[in-house]
Amino acid sequence: MKKKLLLLTLSVCTIGLLAGCSAKGTYSKYVTLGEYKGLDLKVIKSEVTEDMIAEEIDTLLEDNASYTEISDRGAQEGDTVNIDYTGTIDGEEFDGGSAEDFDLELGSGYLMDELESGLIGAMAGETKEISVTFPEEYDEEVAGKNAVFTVTVNTVSEKHVPEYTDEFVAGVTDSSTIAEYEENLKSELYASLEYDNLSTAGMDAMTMVMENATFTGDYPQDLYDSCKEQYDAMNQQYAEMFGIDIEDLEMSEEETKSAIIDMVNEEMVTAEIADKEKIKVSDNDYKQYLEDNYELYGYSSAEEYEETETKESIMKEILQEKVQNFLVENANVTEVTEDEYYEDYEDEYMDDEEYLDDEEYLEDEEDFTEDDTE
Repeated sequence: MKKKLLLLTLSVCTIGLLAGCSAKGTYSKYVTLGEYKGLDLKVIKSEVTEDMIAEEIDTLLEDNASYTEISDRGAQEGDTVNIDYTGTIDGEEFDGGSAEDFDLELGSGYLMDELESGLIGAMAGETKEISVTFPEEYDEEVAGKNAVFTVTVNTVSEKHVPEYTDEFVAGVTDSSTIAEYEENLKSELYASLEYDNLSTAGMDAMTMVMENATFTGDYPQDLYDSCKEQYDAMNQQYAEMFGIDIEDLEMSEEETKSAIIDMVNEEMVTAEIADKEKIKVSDNDYKQYLEDNYELYGYSSAEEYEETETKESIMKEILQEKVQNFLVENANVTEVTEDEYYEDYEDEYMDDEEYLDDEEYLEDEEDFTEDDTE
């Protein structure tokens, strides 16, 4: 659970860091750098396991599964049913309790267990009434209440997972054989792990550098305004990503200002290190970054990425990445396993009351989504 929270926190931080505020010039009148080279840094060792390979193979097979509609038997676990359903409590429909033309793989756990199990044996064209009881930790509107779902099964489809053969691999990948595919897969997974682990190490290093720096408490107002704009956009993106109201992310005015100043301070530290170490971003760096990252940010091409974002903001992303990589390259690195890394993180935050409160919240959210009817 703690690992999940850390990864979530890192993801949100990454969104903010990559976007960047509009920092210009150096900020020596506002910040004095402390130690930033020779940091003692723990970095996760990148290891591709057999389980990772097997998971990717399973995903490939599932993504290429075919479906055949059947009408001579009832639905079984593993079948996909297309359904219309309406949920009522005390005879009244409730928000989020109805859907049409909904595809559900029985046994997936996407809907409530009682609802999915109630569809086992249902035939195409059949309508069933299924009674369920919402868990106590569910959304307060329906928590602990009894509901009745009227479900019409439009179709029942049997899934056919392809056989994992050289012929299959050659038909759906750029590899000719299983051996070649798995070798390429191992290389791709390793590269992905290396990138993720370097990013994590870079953020850890930056955290240390921030702790070692001294700030006057003052800052350029235009930089603060730029970071505030980015902070608001980051919260909006976070709310949309997780399907929550942006109001749920609102903090007190004092807490919000503190968070924005943290962003301002990090921008100033990044600019100072870049200036001292002569770290620059070339046009070739810019073009290569567009090619390497447009898919990551959801664009269809490097050209679309460039048209949507300003060159200044993209150059800022590259500079931040370069500075963090510099910190890692110039650190005293100790490689540790992933489990060892997160065990250390767990020990550090075990007594943090605010952290534990967040953990309880996420556990509640996890329970909610596992049993959610939508």
